[in-house]
Amino acid sequence: KVMDILAPTNDPKKLRERFVEYGKTRDVIAKGNTKTSITLESGINVDLRVVKDEEYPYALHHFTGSKEHNTAMRNRAKRMGIKMNEYGLFKGDTLIECHDEEEIFRKLNLSYIPPEIRENMGEIEAAEKREIPVLIEEKDIKGIFHVHTNYSDGANTLTEMVNGARELGYKYIGITDHSKSARYANGLKEEDILRQFDEIDRLNEKYTDIKILKGIESDILKDGSLDYEEDLLKQFDFVIALVHSNFKMSKEEMTERIIKAVKNKYTTILGHLTGRLLLSRDGYDLDVYKVIDACAEYDKIIEINSNPHRLDIDWRYIKYAKEKGVELAICPDAHRVEGLQDVKYGVGIARKGWLEAKDVINTYNIDQMYEIFKRK
Repeated sequence: KVMDILAPTNDPKKLRERFVEYGKTRDVIAKGNTKTSITLESGINVDLRVVKDEEYPYALHHFTGSKEHNTAMRNRAKRMGIKMNEYGLFKGDTLIECHDEEEIFRKLNLSYIPPEIRENMGEIEAAEKREIPVLIEEKDIKGIFHVHTNYSDGANTLTEMVNGARELGYKYIGITDHSKSARYANGLKEEDILRQFDEIDRLNEKYTDIKILKGIESDILKDGSLDYEEDLLKQFDFVIALVHSNFKMSKEEMTERIIKAVKNKYTTILGHLTGRLLLSRDGYDLDVYKVIDACAEYDKIIEINSNPHRLDIDWRYIKYAKEKGVELAICPDAHRVEGLQDVKYGVGIARKGWLEAKDVINTYNIDQMYEIFKRK
C-alpha cells in the first residue's frame, strides 16, 4: 500500500524536513533531493515527490496517468517531433512552456483528458475527436439507494438515516434493509417489512423536502430465485437483488443463478455484482460480461456499490455496461449515517468508467425515478 504525494516547490529541503517530521511517521525509508519515503504507523508507505514549480504540470500529468497512457502520449508527441517526459515537453532542447495540464493537451492537439480515464483505453482517440464525455460529479447526485437501518444490521434508526440524507441535500432515499435469508444480519421477516412500511408512510407525511422509497436488499438464493414471495415483492418501490451465500459455485452455475434473478420481473437493481471485498475476498467466479448483457436485455439497473470495501462493479466493466445501454445507480450501501457520504467513492469509480450524469439513474428527480422503476 503506497500513497504518492506530488508537490511543487523551489525549497525542497524545507518541505522534505517537514514531511519526515509528520507525527504519525513510524520509519523514514529514504531521503533524497526529489523523493522522500516514509512508513506511517498504519503501515502505509508514503512517497513525497518534489518538483520545481515550472515542472509541476508535466509531473502531475505523468503521475496521474497509467504506464500505458503515458507511453501512448509520448509516442504521439514523438510523431509530432516533440519529446515528452515528467519534466516537460521539449522541441529539441527547448522547453515548450505549459502552465497547466490543459495546455499540455492543447500542445498535442488534444482536448483535456480527466485523470480518471488516463488508461490508454480509447481516451486519446476520443480527445483527438473532441469526444471526451463530461464526467459525472458528486453534485449531480439527487438521491440515494441501498441504505440500511437498525431494522436489520444498520447502526442508526430510519429517522436518523433520513435526516442524514436531508442534511446532505438529497431529495430521495431508498431504504433497503436485509431480507429474511440474511439471518446473520437480522434480516426482515414479513411482519418487520410491514412495520417499516408504516414508519416510512409516517415520515413521508412529515417531511416535504425528501421522499422515502420502500426497498429491500433481497438475497438471490442458490437456485436464482429471490427470498420473498411475489405478493410481498410487488409492494416494494424497488428491489435490489444480490448474492450473500453459496459463493463457491462454478462459473457457469453462478452466472446462470444471477441471470435468473435478472430475469425476475421484481428485480430492479443488481447489487454488488461480483461480491468482492477489496484486500480480503475475491469476487465469485462469474461471467460478468454475460450478466451485463442480460441486464441490457431485461432492462435492469446495475449498482456501483460505493462502500470503500467493495467498489463493485469494477470500473473496467462499467464502460462496457454503458456501451450496452445499461443504466447504473451509485449506492452507498450505508449501514450508518456517516456511510451516506461514501457516495463520493462511487462517483470516482463511475468517472473512471466514463459515465456521464445521464448514465446514472440517481441524477434524476423523484418523478423521473418513479417512471424508471415502473418500467423495470
